[in-house]
Formats: sequence, C-alpha cells, structure tokens
Amino acid sequence: MIDFSKMPCLYWSDATKISYLQRRIIVYSIMYYEQNESCVSDQYYDSISHQLVELQRTCGPAEFRRSTYYYAMYDFDGSTGFDIPSRLTKYDREYLTNIASYVYKQWKDSTTIEQRRRALNANTKGFRQSSLQW
Repeated sequence: MIDFSKMPCLYWSDATKISYLQRRIIVYSIMYYEQNESCVSDQYYDSISHQLVELQRTCGPAEFRRSTYYYAMYDFDGSTGFDIPSRLTKYDREYLTNIASYVYKQWKDSTTIEQRRRALNANTKGFRQSSLQW
C-alpha cells in the first residue's frame, strides 16, 4: 500500500492520489501483460489495486472523474488489469509503455537475481526456492 500520510502526498487531493495509483497500476499492467515482465509481487499489485478501488469508492464522483486515467479505468474493480492498456489513448499508451520499460530496466539493473526472486515471490503461498527456474 502507498502511505499518503507522508510528504509530499499529505497535501495531494483525492484526484491526485487516484491518478498516482492508476498510473502505477497501468505501468505494472503493461509490464506484466504486454512485456511479460514484472518488478512487483502479485500481493503488492493486489494491495495497491484494492487501495485504488477503496479510494475511488470513498471520494466523490466528481473527484474520481477528475483523475488522469478515469477514461480508461472508470470501471476498474481490482480483479485484473489485462485490458487497461488497450483502453489508453495512443499518446498515454506510448508514454506509459516507456515508463514501464524504464522502471523494469532500473529495477533489474539495481538488483541481483536473488533479490528479484525474493521480491517477486514475497508472501507467495507454497513458494519454494528450488522450484524456480531462471
């Protein structure tokens, strides 16, 4: 989960918080569904997805509609992000695909294989070190 109680998030509007979570979810969805890569565990993705859904539910409809990616995520329920990239405008899709590529490259370049294994399999039920094939 993202802690919005710290600087600079402390002063963000609900629309800005929603836009931030939407962008993260879209970037991770592009990474996972289109680039066949990931830099976050399923548990982390689920936690920010549920955080977004809850924030969308508790803020006013006008505030939700002001979010950057409302047009692509107006019906997002947290269950999957596979169709989100296809809903983006051409510009947003290219922009966020570039971000996804950069984020993954930075993560991969700054971690060891062992660190990546642990991060991606954190809190995965039934995970066994010997079951990985890299």
